[in-house]
Amino acid sequence: MNARFRFTPGVLFLTLSLIAGASQAQTRPPLIRTAYSALSAGIGTLWITHEQGIFRKHGLDSNLIYMRSGTTAAQALLAGEIQFAHISPAPMMAAWIQGADVALIGTTVHQMVFTVITDGSIAKGADLKGKKIGVTRIGSASDLALRTALEHFGLNSKDVTMISMGGIPDILAGMRAGAVQGGVLSPPTSTLARELGYRPLLHIPDLGREFAFSSIATKRSFIQSQPEVASAFMAALSDGAKIYKEDSRAALRVLRKYIGGEDRILEGGYREYGAAISSPPYPSLKGLEPIRDSLIDSTPQLKQADLRKFVDDRFVRAK
Repeated sequence: MNARFRFTPGVLFLTLSLIAGASQAQTRPPLIRTAYSALSAGIGTLWITHEQGIFRKHGLDSNLIYMRSGTTAAQALLAGEIQFAHISPAPMMAAWIQGADVALIGTTVHQMVFTVITDGSIAKGADLKGKKIGVTRIGSASDLALRTALEHFGLNSKDVTMISMGGIPDILAGMRAGAVQGGVLSPPTSTLARELGYRPLLHIPDLGREFAFSSIATKRSFIQSQPEVASAFMAALSDGAKIYKEDSRAALRVLRKYIGGEDRILEGGYREYGAAISSPPYPSLKGLEPIRDSLIDSTPQLKQADLRKFVDDRFVRAK
């Protein structure tokens, strides 16, 4: 005898709801958390990709998180709290050579867009000796920029006192308060500092070095298990980089939202970064070499390291 099933309106509604819920769960885009560690025009590619819905167009639900230092973002990445980090490659490289589960999959800024800016007590490079100079964090990109400047001036890190200040705007605040005599600043804060009368001692890009200033890092295990997500993320970022470089009005809109301030300051910062934005944001092996060189004293294992094993370039390539 065949059993007969009778659907009441309530059972039918519940059944359809479960089916619809399962369907939505299958089609819902994956939530991707990405950290960035600075408030500057150099992060614009990431911001514009998010704000214009480009991540969603590529099937991703994006959530951007500001962390005040690259070291903090690196720790969050390794802990699995975020999937991608838009940071300096330096802390990632140091972690990688010590066995951390990490890979670099893109370079968003290929020049070190920092300026060493000082007060009136410093007129030339030699005057830095014995002074207090602000950086965001020891081991950060600004720290590396200062070391590069000191080398250019024939000095080294022992000749100055590096002070960790937090964020780039905090460095300028420290200069105005007299806590430090100079600092390593990036746009738009460097533009504001000039307007306030501080002296630009050295614009790092003028040294002509290719440098992986800002990059996209992720866990290697993540891109091995979910390569389609990494591919979608970098495809979206490539689209965003093109818009950010070519559409200054759209770029300024996101800078107003994330940084704030007067348009002339934002425009100045955007111009400083213009030539340094990577479009597409392919990972630069050449730009990683000076970072390795700067880390060898503290991490000697890097001297013989093959940086090709640190990079995974299958998700975006140079044109």
